[in-house]
Amino acid sequence: MDPAQGEEVVGLDAGLRALRDRNFPLARERFSALAEKGDGQAMAYLGLIHLRALGTPYDPEQAFEWTERAAGTGLASAQLTLAHLSYLGIGPPRNPRQAARLLLASARSGHAPALRTLGLVYLGLGSDWRAAAERCLEAASAQRDLFSVHAIAVSRLARGETARALPLLAWAGTQGFYPSLLHLKRLQTRLGLEAVRQHAIAEPDYPDLPHVPDLPEFPWEPAPPPPSRMLDSRIQLRIQEKLLESVECDYLIALAAPALRPSETREPGSGRIVKNPLRTSSAMNFPPNLEDLVVLRLEERIAAWCGTTLDVAEPLAVLRYRPGEEYRPHFDAFDEKTLASDAEGIRLGQRTVTALTYLNADFADGETSFPALGVTIRPEAGQILAFSNLDSKGIRNPQALHTGHPVQKGEKWLATLWFRERPGARHPNPANPDPSATP
Repeated sequence: MDPAQGEEVVGLDAGLRALRDRNFPLARERFSALAEKGDGQAMAYLGLIHLRALGTPYDPEQAFEWTERAAGTGLASAQLTLAHLSYLGIGPPRNPRQAARLLLASARSGHAPALRTLGLVYLGLGSDWRAAAERCLEAASAQRDLFSVHAIAVSRLARGETARALPLLAWAGTQGFYPSLLHLKRLQTRLGLEAVRQHAIAEPDYPDLPHVPDLPEFPWEPAPPPPSRMLDSRIQLRIQEKLLESVECDYLIALAAPALRPSETREPGSGRIVKNPLRTSSAMNFPPNLEDLVVLRLEERIAAWCGTTLDVAEPLAVLRYRPGEEYRPHFDAFDEKTLASDAEGIRLGQRTVTALTYLNADFADGETSFPALGVTIRPEAGQILAFSNLDSKGIRNPQALHTGHPVQKGEKWLATLWFRERPGARHPNPANPDPSATP
């Protein structure tokens, strides 16, 4: 290594240490000095700083510009980040065609996170793309990409290959990967602790792919879902048994788990954030600058299934209920008097539609009930439930009262999208809960 390269490595390490220590001015100083010398990784980290608002105001234009410069150096990780920004429309207007080109370029270089992302994109397109999705995830898992190893294990479980799946789940579990831990607990309940242990201690059988598989170009439009089932027309209560694949549900759980906080709500009038008096759970949401193109595509599918568009949605919320936790009877629509006196309520209008997507099913009780309708739903993984919160006059419908029963055993995970009358609820988060995240 020549002295100049050694200085760049030392400078990059110093910037990363400052980032982990939340010394954002120092991190920015270190990365800026290297970026001016043409260091692509430093450029990528400057893009991250502006995207996640780390010690500086959120600046989508700067985030895009620095990431684009990094991608121009041929850095595969920057190509992937730029694909995310291009698809989400962070910086310049949204450009799905450019996002697809960048994603394919990064994946074809063998970059494991890009292979993982492309695999999930293929999976969301429908059954015709399942084989391509599996090839991508196998190629990423051969590089020990954590989520991809988990995804291959789940695929093996679905084929009844429990003995081959368990060592992979155990390996991912030792890395603290939350969805793998959930699957291991479920298997312990079904097979017994000793049976799981015997299989789990075996040497993992990772896919062995010396070359990146053929990665075909793709359309962004997913296959249309099968017709939904109407449960009660009084609130347009509809259900779809499997809108999301199990692995897609696990992806949301994996991203959400580190950011969970006790459920809170905004106090009417004062606007203060206080503990939710009705909901005993943990929650987080995905504001636009903290989500990726996979999350956005899942949100788009949910919105399309609901017959609306994502521009009128609030940020996606992911919730976890542990034993004894519940959501007592409540309305999702706001009280009309409170709404009329609240600035944000006036700007966005009422919550018109609620979409609940259940992310797992390995828990006891925890059903969703509508007392006025006499309807109770037992959640299944990937299942989506949607209903209208308003009556024909646009007033809060008393029949939309619903409750999440207490969980008795295990953990219940679900994702919620609320849709408003007017756009404007999707705004960036001013602070990143995980400043050590890499681009």
